Amino acid sequence: MNLENIAVIDTLVITAATGKLLTTATRSEYSTKKSRKTAYDAAYAEGVRADMVVKGNPIRDQVKDFMFAGLPAAERKLIDSSKSDYTPQEWDTLKHLKTQATKDLGGLVSKFKKAMEYREKLDNPEPAKAGDATEEVTEEVTEEVTEEVTEAKTPNQIMAGIVEGFINDVREAEEWDNQVKITKTGKAFLEALSK
Repeated sequence: MNLENIAVIDTLVITAATGKLLTTATRSEYSTKKSRKTAYDAAYAEGVRADMVVKGNPIRDQVKDFMFAGLPAAERKLIDSSKSDYTPQEWDTLKHLKTQATKDLGGLVSKFKKAMEYREKLDNPEPAKAGDATEEVTEEVTEEVTEEVTEAKTPNQIMAGIVEGFINDVREAEEWDNQVKITKTGKAFLEALSK
């Protein structure tokens, strides 16, 4: 056995070929995410909004048609097929696949609608209620004063808190370019601050 092509993790052995597949799949995921974001941003820039992506609206039908066109040919054929296209035995097998393919397409349309809602929220953040803002400010000031009284923080500790908060925000973000790189860099920065 050639050990150059094997990575050993504890007792698990992953071949170089499988590792390459994992790497390719990861690249593909990031590429897909980036192209999806670009497409969604373009649709939003053209005026598409979440309330337009509902059954009966021509915009939703257009979105669904464009997404349908992006499916593999076999999936399109399956979705367009009917019971009369198959023998009873074939249909028993394929009807479940057709149902799943149709649900997957619906899921893509729903994901698109949620992306439009997300962009709308970014463009039009909800104004804070007067009572809530006062309570938040009071809580923040109380926390800051309590922190100052109980423990004087070094500049490194303050910066570490800011960076940790930023890393958490990046992890929770729906679409953030270079999310993994930012997180790794942030962790390395935190490690350097703790020395």
